[in-house]
Amino acid sequence: MDKKELRTEALARRSRSAEAAGPKAALLIARRLLGDFVFMKGAIIAGYAAIGAEADPFPLMATLGAQGHPLCLPRVEDKDLTFRSWKPGEPLIPGPMNVPQPAASAKERRPDLLIVPLLAFDNDGYRLGYGAGYYDRYLSEHRHKRTIRAIGIAYAGQHVERLPHEPHDEPLDAVVTEERVWRFERN
Repeated sequence: MDKKELRTEALARRSRSAEAAGPKAALLIARRLLGDFVFMKGAIIAGYAAIGAEADPFPLMATLGAQGHPLCLPRVEDKDLTFRSWKPGEPLIPGPMNVPQPAASAKERRPDLLIVPLLAFDNDGYRLGYGAGYYDRYLSEHRHKRTIRAIGIAYAGQHVERLPHEPHDEPLDAVVTEERVWRFERN
């Protein structure tokens, strides 16, 4: 199967997984992530505005924001991913593919932790995204300059044994589902 076919299958699988996980999945994911990870004081956390059946990071982000962590969301600018300040309740504007994003006037941030959306993930920490490569490019550029972690959040049903990946694909450090935490070793 090529990646286009995989994405079609993964979208359907994610929808079924979201339905099976139920409406409390976002809270279960948030609880599991908060219980399994230590957050450096003042760490800047980047999330995303969920679209479709994506696992929703907003309950997690609301808790982290209340704990004093600066929050930000991705913004696509000239085909590059940047991160802009955001607080729960602040308005978002439609971006490419109608993904909600902060306004260009919001302060740019350099996150320490990325909460990453995905269509599917595998045993080695590779994720299947939508194909634009925004997160892979961002991680490739920034991981060699500073410590930055990427944690995917997903439904348990989005796990597959193996995904095809290319040299430019950046693996995640972990994936958190409503059922468990997957940690991955990176070289």
